[in-house]
Formats: sequence, C-alpha cells, structure tokens
Amino acid sequence: MTGLNDDFIASARLDNLLSCYVGMLSICSIEDDKPMLFIASDHEEVGSESTSGAGGSFLENTLKRMYSDYDEYMNMISTSIMISADNAHAVHPNYSDKHDKNHAPNINKGSVIKVNANQRYASNSKTISRFMNIASSLNEPIQQFVTRSDMGCGSTIGPITATRLGIDTLDVGLPTFAMHSIRELCGSDDAYSLYKIILGFSD
Repeated sequence: MTGLNDDFIASARLDNLLSCYVGMLSICSIEDDKPMLFIASDHEEVGSESTSGAGGSFLENTLKRMYSDYDEYMNMISTSIMISADNAHAVHPNYSDKHDKNHAPNINKGSVIKVNANQRYASNSKTISRFMNIASSLNEPIQQFVTRSDMGCGSTIGPITATRLGIDTLDVGLPTFAMHSIRELCGSDDAYSLYKIILGFSD
C-alpha cells in the first residue's frame, strides 16, 4: 500500500493477481450453501489457447462432471452469470488522449464495466444491468469503459468462456496505471468495492 492514506496498491503483476485475490477472498467470505465458483485460468496474456487456459476444456469438463443429467447442467448454465475480472486501463494524466473523454476510468472511482461491440469483452445489457443494480443497492460506484474506435482493443477470458459454455458473462476491471510494466498502480478502494459487489451476487 502507498499514498497519504494508503490510497493505492503498488506492485508487480497486479494484472491480474489483484482480481484473483479479490475473487478468492470473495468465495472464502460466503456461506457454504451459496453456489459460487472461482476459477483462475492460465495464459490469458498470450491468448488462453492451452489446456489450462480459458480456451481449454478444463472448466467445461469440471462443470459437466458435477451434473450427471444434461438438462440439469444446462439449467445451471442458463441461470448463472460469470464475472470475468481483469484490470482496466485508467486514464493517465500524461496520456489522457488515449481515452475517449466519456470513457476514461479513474483510480478509486469504482469498478469498470467493459463494453466492446466486436465482443472483445462479453458484457451485454443483461449482465451489465444486474451488476449495476447490485452496485447501486450497495452504494458502490461504477464506471464504464469503451475503447476508442480508432484504437485496438485487448480481450479477456470473458468472451472465450462465454463462447465455450454459453453462459451470460460480464467483463469488469480495476482501473490501473502502467499496466504490464514492472510496477503497476491500482486503487485500494476499487479492490474493496469490487469485493463487496461480488458478494452481493450471492444474496
């Protein structure tokens, strides 16, 4: 932690160990009878095409082994939601021109909902509205991010997993400075806020 009031988290590999930490903390904080699954897929930064990546069959096979009846399995898929949590590029004061002014996430201003018309992110109106409703009920701030149309857009495990499973998926992230550098910077309030919103899905 760093900053006058421990405002920031500064470390290497915050993308995506921070979201992994928030997810693990969330699943450890719910009651045993609440259905929630946490998965940390490998090789996201190089395309996810591996046996242990989101493009592999591990998650799908694991879920199918939990349900001997196919209809029960499909009912579980159709009534579930996946939150794909990855870091998001916060608008940097030295490079503010890299963001559209209406889609410029700020550190410690809330979790970021990622949207992309080409499905580089899997968020849709159904999953976005559910996330927004839970955040609103908890008085937690949220932000939205759409990549500038004249710039390339990264992707996440969200659309890959959504394609394999057919599960409703939401892509969210924690605003980050200097992503992929040797020292990344995130907001401590954002991490705690996302944790509380994820717990809200278990109610």
